[in-house]
Amino acid sequence: MRPTRVLLAVCGAAGTLSVLAALITADRTAAQCALAASAALVGYVLFAGPAAPRVRPALAAGIALLAVPASVELWRDSTAPARRQTLAPLYTPLDGGVAPTGPARLPQSVLDQWRQSLDERQFGCVGLLLGVVCLAVAVRALPPRQRPRATVLAGVVAVLLVVFVGMDAWSRVDDEPLLGLLGAGWPALLATLAAARMLALSGARADRAALVPIGALLVAVSAAAAFHDLTGRWAAWWTFSHPDEGVVLSVGVAVSLANVVDGEAALLAAVALAGPALLTVGVLRAAHTAAAVVPPAHPPGP
Repeated sequence: MRPTRVLLAVCGAAGTLSVLAALITADRTAAQCALAASAALVGYVLFAGPAAPRVRPALAAGIALLAVPASVELWRDSTAPARRQTLAPLYTPLDGGVAPTGPARLPQSVLDQWRQSLDERQFGCVGLLLGVVCLAVAVRALPPRQRPRATVLAGVVAVLLVVFVGMDAWSRVDDEPLLGLLGAGWPALLATLAAARMLALSGARADRAALVPIGALLVAVSAAAAFHDLTGRWAAWWTFSHPDEGVVLSVGVAVSLANVVDGEAALLAAVALAGPALLTVGVLRAAHTAAAVVPPAHPPGP
């Protein structure tokens, strides 16, 4: 069996395990399997045979950088306490032990940990941005073809995605400052814009099975989901760190989330893994097809 097929099989198996682990909220296992899938996909790129000069290194670098968020999540999980709980909601008495009747404030230690988690996720999104840029370079290196319908369709979908992301960000402006949202989610926002541009380019560079535009779309959706998650977490932190804005906190209990099934996390994990895989296979196939039809540089002699 060819090494490329073995590596693709390993990538698919590890990706499936990552999705199943995300479904049962086993975050550490999900991150480990995601990293294994990314490593196998990088190996597939290296063993896939000849391609355009910029295609293979750009793909390998892009896949490796897209694994940065999973690496950050794995590092965060290894440094977190063994017992993971969600406190919802809490309050800190402001008058010597009497429960407040007006706005209250979370403990500063909780706010600091929350902010540190946001910074770590933002760092992971910087890796996502660089990875998307590398994948876009690989797509752009493919020779364009005369496919007007596919080009128009890919461009329309890319514009709709950008409009949806803009509407999602604008919907939060009434409660949180726009500059704060953009300051927190800028790497994921730029990754979304870069992925939308890659999607628009993929219409004229699609392979026969249309894996390039499909993979580019999934990568763009994953980047948009990362922007939504990052800005949502920042908005929640900003709300709880500004009690003067009218937030009232009440007594709550610690709720364990160890055995909750999370279908949304599993879907996002599937999209994040399937996008780069489909894009990689499609780009390499398109590159090989283009190399096969290129005429020789010098015509053969008599």
